[in-house]
Amino acid sequence: MDKVYIYYIEAPLSELDNLEKKYIEQIKPLQNDTKVKEYLPKKSPKLSELHRLLKLANTPLFPSVKLKTINGITVPREDWDMIRGFIAGIDDTKNIPLILVICQQNMGQLLFNRTRHRTKKRFCSYETETHCYSVNLRQVIFVFAELFEYELSKKVFKAVYPNLASCNNFGVTIKRLTNITTLVEALKNLYLLEPYMETGKITKNYILKLGNNLKLLPDDFKLNEKLVW
Repeated sequence: MDKVYIYYIEAPLSELDNLEKKYIEQIKPLQNDTKVKEYLPKKSPKLSELHRLLKLANTPLFPSVKLKTINGITVPREDWDMIRGFIAGIDDTKNIPLILVICQQNMGQLLFNRTRHRTKKRFCSYETETHCYSVNLRQVIFVFAELFEYELSKKVFKAVYPNLASCNNFGVTIKRLTNITTLVEALKNLYLLEPYMETGKITKNYILKLGNNLKLLPDDFKLNEKLVW
């Protein structure tokens, strides 16, 4: 087999797009015996996936859930029940900051699917010790904590909703918490029932422990999109 030499040159980030096109045109590389005709996506797949998850967190699971039935009467659902998740805050005491997203149970399966996906599992994972999902963007890690039992998540979301505000820090609209104390107090007052007592207790304790270092997400917090690859 012939030797293969790989060379590299250093270049500023601002020049990468033009250099990529230049060398594809000059070298005309093959991939699976087919000419490369497409360039790298302009947005990181990691960032695209984060945007999808945050958009999902800000919407109900199905349009039909905008209504519910009480004693045979169809009525609109409360505002707090119309979102699947919200940003609780940021823990910047670690080498890599953590951004905590609290979710209702219907986000869990969507997150689980990411951890089994051929490529997304490289940056989406399930932490067995905390029963939470993580999306690692290198400069920050998003931790999705799922309150699986609906009666429990209902109490938390109802308690914190008056202290949620819309934000657009990551290119999509999502709710973020403006008073961390309301979340901590709501969790402390939760009474866990079977069959979710054990897993629920682990997630609850993790959020409360994280809450000791949790700060409100700053209005000006932004990701450096060029580093999210």
